[in-house]
Amino acid sequence: MRPTRAIIDLGKLDHNIKQLKSLTANNTEFMAVVKADAYGHGAIAISKQSIKSGASCLAVAIPEEGIQLREAGIDVPILVLGPIDESEAELVVRYNLVQTIFKAETALILDKLAKRYNKKVDIHIKIDTGMGRIGIRSKRELMGLCDILYNMRNINIQGVFTHFAVSDIKDKEYTLYQLKQFNGMITLLKDMGINPKYIHAANSAAIIDCPYTHFNLVRGGISMYGYYPSEQVLRNAIDINPILQWETRIMHVKYIEKGESVGYGRNFIAEHPTKVATIPIGYADGYNRLLSNRGHVLINGQKAPIVGNICMDQTMIDISNITNASIDDKVILLGKQENEEITADDLAKLCNTISYEILTNISNRVPRLYK
Repeated sequence: MRPTRAIIDLGKLDHNIKQLKSLTANNTEFMAVVKADAYGHGAIAISKQSIKSGASCLAVAIPEEGIQLREAGIDVPILVLGPIDESEAELVVRYNLVQTIFKAETALILDKLAKRYNKKVDIHIKIDTGMGRIGIRSKRELMGLCDILYNMRNINIQGVFTHFAVSDIKDKEYTLYQLKQFNGMITLLKDMGINPKYIHAANSAAIIDCPYTHFNLVRGGISMYGYYPSEQVLRNAIDINPILQWETRIMHVKYIEKGESVGYGRNFIAEHPTKVATIPIGYADGYNRLLSNRGHVLINGQKAPIVGNICMDQTMIDISNITNASIDDKVILLGKQENEEITADDLAKLCNTISYEILTNISNRVPRLYK
């Protein structure tokens, strides 16, 4: 197996989920969001552990992600959060997935297919209260959709939900506005005689900061994996820890003289004699090229800077000041070593992005190991 690997601690995942659940009422269920290969952590293993840790259902982005879980023997409800076209609708029916609905056309296709398979398809109606992405935006739209759904014998309205745009900032004015819009839609549904089993709105930030948004189901995302959604979220509410450590080993060591260069573009020129190590990881593994000449790794509990441009498959680091650094030493890209730590938040700041992107970009050629 490659020395470049991601090690995922399922015990920490269990701890994080239980911390999130501790903020909710006893009758509030927990949905584990495992889209994008569980944010890069491996959907099958994460899903199985999430269920053991108290998740009653899962969420994915596309039907194909749900199929992967079904074929792995996972039988809890799986909500497809994203829109589907006609070619994907049959997958939803065949694999007993729960589909997000906000257009009558999609519901009509599912109803027809479900009748053919002699099944009922569970759906969750998506309300756009201000995210501006997908969903029903007005009461008139909702009434029109429900009038059509009412006559569908193979569709079951299992849930209704919305998604918050800025629940991860201190100012909750817009979140409260979205909540008011959502409550109005729920009232309309009830007036029409529709009482979904599940009502949900809270993402990780709202689970932590906004208990008034929990309803009877919450969706745990980035915080399951040990990261706070932003620096503005209440960090003393719960104790969560990153569950992934990304590591590799030194494969080559050389000395270069003053004036010699390292890597494509000669963007690093040594100002003095330098001890340079090469590690077998690059941007094809998801190690962002923006970290070139900016980021650092950990070796023997010490920081070693990246030198030169990160290549597709290899990266060079300056180990001149690392005590006893040599071939085969462990290199930490993400994680802890002795008293030092590198987090996805740290890398995100250097790349002008968010922890979500850092984690989901770790490519499939990096083996995932679970403990």
